[in-house]
Amino acid sequence: MEQDESSESENEVYSVFHFGNKSNEAYKVQINVNECEIAMEIDTGASVSIMSEDTYKEYKSKFRIEPTSAKLRTYMGEQIPVIGRAIVNVNYKKERAKLPLLIVKRKGPNLLGRDWLNKLQLDWKDIFSVVGSDNQSSDLNVILEANKEVFKDELGTVKGMKAKIYVDESAVPKYFKARPLPYALKDKVEMELERLEKEGQIQQVEFSDWAAPIVPVVKENGSIRICGDYKVTVNAVSKLDNYPIPKTEDLYATLGGGQEYTKLDLNQAYQQIELDEDSKRYVTINTHKGLFRCNRLPYGVASSPGIFQRTLENVVQGIANVLVRIDDILITGKTREEHLNTLSEVLSRFKRIGIRLKKQKCVFMAEEVVYLGFKINKHGIYPVEVKLRRSIKHQVRQT
Repeated sequence: MEQDESSESENEVYSVFHFGNKSNEAYKVQINVNECEIAMEIDTGASVSIMSEDTYKEYKSKFRIEPTSAKLRTYMGEQIPVIGRAIVNVNYKKERAKLPLLIVKRKGPNLLGRDWLNKLQLDWKDIFSVVGSDNQSSDLNVILEANKEVFKDELGTVKGMKAKIYVDESAVPKYFKARPLPYALKDKVEMELERLEKEGQIQQVEFSDWAAPIVPVVKENGSIRICGDYKVTVNAVSKLDNYPIPKTEDLYATLGGGQEYTKLDLNQAYQQIELDEDSKRYVTINTHKGLFRCNRLPYGVASSPGIFQRTLENVVQGIANVLVRIDDILITGKTREEHLNTLSEVLSRFKRIGIRLKKQKCVFMAEEVVYLGFKINKHGIYPVEVKLRRSIKHQVRQT
C-alpha cells in the first residue's frame, strides 16, 4: 500500500513480517534521522519504516510525534501498538528526504521498510560488506554497553581536579551592570538560567565585587547558551594558561595508516570541570535576574581552552591513535581490532574519571569523518568543500 511522505489515509493497516525476531543475516544500514545516527534493519517485507520504543526514548528530544490512525500487523495477524507518527529529515550519504516514521511500543530493531526504500538510493555494495563483519559490530556494541554510563544524559564531573583562574593580586575588581536583553530572548535566558542553577552550574548570590555582563548566544536548535563577557573583567587581569593547543597540521601527521574513525563529542565540554572556590568570584555574571556565580569552568574565560586541553590530554595519556584538540576527540587504528581496543580504553577512562559524552553526536567506526574542517579517510585528508569555497572567495577579494 502506497503512502505519501507527509499525508496519511484513515485506518491504514500495514504489514511488518518479522519485527522483534533478530536475525544474524539481516542487512543493516546507518541512517541519519533528525541529526541522530540510527541503525536500521532493511526489511522489504515491511510496508512502512518504524522505530522501536527503546530508540525513541534515547533520542526523544529530537522527535516531534503526532497521533496516527495507522495500524501494524505481523504476518501472523498480531497487532503491534503504535505510539505515534513523525515526519523526519533523513540523510544518507548524498541522499536527502523528508519521510514518515512510525514509533511503535515494542522492543526490536528499527526497520527500514518499502516506503523509504522507494525514496532512498542505498549503497548496497557497502551494506553487503558490513554483513560479513557482524562479529566486529557485535564487539562495538559490547564496548558501548560496557561503558553506557559515559552516555548518560547528564552533566559530567571530572574527578580529582578543580580548575583555578590566576588573577594578579593587585588587580582592581571589575563590576558591570546587566545589559538590557532583546524582548524575544528574555524568556529563553530565564529558562536557561533556571536550568543551569538546577544543575548546580551556577548559584545566585546577593553581592559580588566582580561581575561580567552576559552575552546570550542562540544555538542552531533555537536554545540559548549564556556566556559571560569576561573580556571586560577577568580576562583583562588574569594570567593566561598558555598550555599549547595542537596545530591542525601536527594532529594530522599522526593519522597515517588509519582505516576507520571514531569521533567523540563531549556533553557541555568545559562545564564538566569544577572551579576551585577562590576562582568562582572572578566569573560572576550579572543578569536581569540578579548575580550568579559560576561553579564550573565557563566559556569565554581566556584560560579555559588551555585548562581543558591539559585535562583531556592527561586523561588519554599513553593511549595511541587518539587525537585531542580541546573538545574534539578522534580515534583511529591500523586495524579494526586496534581501533576497538583503543576505543574501549578511552571510554573506560572516561567512565572512571566521570566524563560524559553526547551519544547522538558521536560517530563510531566510520570510513570517513569531518574533523576540524577536514574530511578524513584512509586515502588522505581533504578540506571540506564549503570551507574551501569560502577560502577561495576570501583570496579573490584580497586580490
